[in-house]
Amino acid sequence: MKSIFKYFAIISIITISIIGSKNTSSAQSAPVTLKAGDAAPALNVNWIKGTPVTGFDNNMVYVVEFWATWCGPCKSAMPHLSELAKQYAGKVTFIGVNIWEKGTENKPYESVMPAVQQFVESMGDKMGYNVAMDKNEKFMANNWMRAAGQNGIPASFLIKEGKIAWIGHPMEIDKIIDEVLAGTFDVEAYKAAVEKEKAEEARMMAAYKEMAEKVAKAVEQKDYTTAVATIDNALPTMHPELKARAYSLKLNTLISEDPDKAIAFCREWKKEDQNAVFNIINLVVSKDGYPAEIYQMVIDDLNGLSSDSRFNNSNGQVNIFMTLAECYYKMKDKDNAVSSAQKGIEVAEKAIANQDKEAGFDEKIVAQLKSTLERYKQ
Repeated sequence: MKSIFKYFAIISIITISIIGSKNTSSAQSAPVTLKAGDAAPALNVNWIKGTPVTGFDNNMVYVVEFWATWCGPCKSAMPHLSELAKQYAGKVTFIGVNIWEKGTENKPYESVMPAVQQFVESMGDKMGYNVAMDKNEKFMANNWMRAAGQNGIPASFLIKEGKIAWIGHPMEIDKIIDEVLAGTFDVEAYKAAVEKEKAEEARMMAAYKEMAEKVAKAVEQKDYTTAVATIDNALPTMHPELKARAYSLKLNTLISEDPDKAIAFCREWKKEDQNAVFNIINLVVSKDGYPAEIYQMVIDDLNGLSSDSRFNNSNGQVNIFMTLAECYYKMKDKDNAVSSAQKGIEVAEKAIANQDKEAGFDEKIVAQLKSTLERYKQ
């Protein structure tokens, strides 16, 4: 998913650490030119670990896995891929390809090679397969991921006889590998299913856009009753994947109408969906000028997350502290904004001192956090 908190774009992202990450580049709108059944592009990479693969042998199946050091789900999938590499040794070759490292937008991609190498070394047997990284020209990101319309990581490409057989999430690849090795995987049927799914997605997005435009018009006229009714009327036939987006639209509308109604809606949303809290935080933290009680609701949610085992680590704690700080800042509570940011920086500096490599902190990140702290102090 797209980065939801301003500070999590620097370090990590609460939702990304649980669900996944999408690149915010033009990959989302670029035409899809690489599909199942097409010849796999070359592996134009810098090799970091294992045996370099110079070409695709027709007698071997390959899994090319795209990842980044900051991507929580990528790291979660690595032990599973390592087990699969052992299980299918001699039959399937696994290749992890690093792309989309942060901070490389305006400098050579290979400038992050030392950090990527350090990360791979720190993972040890958890990355028990061949590992490489993209080159300065970002051939892999462009000719594989972007060409295939893949803007989220982790993402796996399964190659048989030099052609792409399947593209998807690495945690869903086990059954596909078995079918490909057994010769029972139907690439044409898979392609047809993908095309059907994309056509349905386009239809759903068009319907959603039409609904959102009606809501925007009603809100502009301060006709909040019509705006909320428009959303509610669309929800029964809306695809589940668009429901969270519609709920976010409803929340924003209710905040404009009546903060108490918005808070009540959030309570119901969180009962319905355990991940709703992340969508709510995403919306609220990204906006200025909301009523104080809305920011306080998010602060309460963040304090609740601080005891969640998923964030019982340096990365999670820094993210929570810095997001708390931003909420307090938007509430014009300078003291708590400064205090929360200082706590986040302390955790980050301690992680560096303890050589907590998995946290992903470095002096540059700490400097960015300190710059934010200075903004809160003004």
